[in-house]
Amino acid sequence: MTLARKKPSNDIYSYLENELKNSIQGEVNFDDVYKQMYSTDGSIYKMTPIGVTLPKNPDDVSAIIDICNKNNTAVLPRGGGTSLSGQTVNSAVVMDFSKYMNNVLEINPEEKYVITEPGITIDNLNQKIKAYKSTLYP
Repeated sequence: MTLARKKPSNDIYSYLENELKNSIQGEVNFDDVYKQMYSTDGSIYKMTPIGVTLPKNPDDVSAIIDICNKNNTAVLPRGGGTSLSGQTVNSAVVMDFSKYMNNVLEINPEEKYVITEPGITIDNLNQKIKAYKSTLYP
């Protein structure tokens, strides 16, 4: 079953929602409330997503991408949702990393780099690296 070039229907979206719910540890939300919450960012744009996922780990991310790819459905990764140009809204399955995948994995002050998960905000990152007398800017 593919979603490409077919008129979207509730049956197709229900199938996709169920497949995602059965495959990931994180959250899967295809209800109207979640879709409205994720239809905007800091820009003037508004587009309703197909659904919203909140992956808990890299395995969830891989599963979401695989399932959406198999069903010819767009995936939209979303960090803090602070875009001012509409990059975080689209008719796609949103992967919101801000709830579960928002950690600093490594700080290397000698080589001046930080490895993070994709959901971290610049403010939280700066709090973590303040002890190293470092600051990052958008």
